[in-house]
Amino acid sequence: MPEIPDSLTPKASGNQPAEPVVRWRTISYRALGIWSGGALVLLVVVLLIIFPQWRSALTGLFFWTGRDGQAAGENLAAPQARFTNLDGGVRVRKANQVQWTPAELSMALDAGDMIQTGGGGVARIAFADGTLYVVKPETLIVIEENIILGDQSAMKVTIQVTSGVVDLSTSRLTGESRILFADAEARIYQESRALVTSDPETNTHRITMTRGGANLRRGGEQVTLTEYTQASFGGPDSPIVMEKIVAPPILLTPTDMAPVVTAGSAATDVDFAWTEMPDISSYRLRVSSSQLFSDTVYNRRIRSNTVQVPSLPEGDYYWTVASIDAQRGESQPSEAYQFSVIRQENGGEILLMVERYIQHGKVIEIVGRTEPGATVLVNNQPVFTVGEDGTFQHFTSPLPNTGPNRITITAQNREGKIATLRKTITIQ
Repeated sequence: MPEIPDSLTPKASGNQPAEPVVRWRTISYRALGIWSGGALVLLVVVLLIIFPQWRSALTGLFFWTGRDGQAAGENLAAPQARFTNLDGGVRVRKANQVQWTPAELSMALDAGDMIQTGGGGVARIAFADGTLYVVKPETLIVIEENIILGDQSAMKVTIQVTSGVVDLSTSRLTGESRILFADAEARIYQESRALVTSDPETNTHRITMTRGGANLRRGGEQVTLTEYTQASFGGPDSPIVMEKIVAPPILLTPTDMAPVVTAGSAATDVDFAWTEMPDISSYRLRVSSSQLFSDTVYNRRIRSNTVQVPSLPEGDYYWTVASIDAQRGESQPSEAYQFSVIRQENGGEILLMVERYIQHGKVIEIVGRTEPGATVLVNNQPVFTVGEDGTFQHFTSPLPNTGPNRITITAQNREGKIATLRKTITIQ
């Protein structure tokens, strides 16, 4: 029987089930990559929230760090150092310049900058980690290094003392602080204070520790300095000589930030006292109107541990004392205290003075001083920021009127004595 052509073969009826249909959807590689990347980012964010200790590991994955912890590609920031005090002749030569310019408080200091003080010049330099350098007269230093790691975990500050004297102190947050002088390197520990002297003409160099400690390296020699020790050396072939030094006394009165009140316009006599030190023949008291002691109003050798300095006029003062032994060896000066001689208008009132009024729109900031332990009211509102030494700072409520506004400040001590000041502030 002849075969029937396919075209004539009967087809299945509509009641019979149709064969399954497969549908396809095309997804581009780009969309797949975006979805995968989003899921990965979401997963990483969730993991970092749950496990915060993984953050440093993830940072290390993207920014490989070497043995010294410095990120590849020198991922470093360079916070600038700045002058906080300047007295007398101080000049700076920037790293990218050939000329010297007078130092200014607004000037930022970077690695490679040179700072030089004249015969009466003194400069105080502050770094971001709290390290302070007081550059004494006739001193030349170079900022060799001033960097901070990318994660801001530690500072690296290196100063070259070419000639002269530098008094430095480190804080609890100080990272790595180094001093280079002659052919030696000193690493200063945290919360330490050191005096570094370098005289290339006489080839004499030394470092004196008055607080904390340091590690000194010079060629193949290495020594550790502790509190009130000194290391010195001379030429290239001379050894490091270690010795104990005399300690300064502890200051007693006037206490730090204390007011000394005088009646009328006459100058007043101020009594000074400090602790008595063993095996000490005398002391040197220095009083200055400068925080850097660039000049002094009193600088004398005293055989006892008390003295009265006559006729100090009104103003702010700083004082310090050094010990002197029988061999006339003089210690480093003690940490300086500040005090103020204040003229009181009315002898029957307690001390109350306002150092400055600062206007912030309709709000007035008041900075002043009263007796320790006294209470202060500003427009009958209590001042809660009165310090133990009597200093206070207060922000008023917004003054209600445009034009003149009266501010009344009242202080009262424990004995009930009262002082009152009034000030008219004009709001534009």
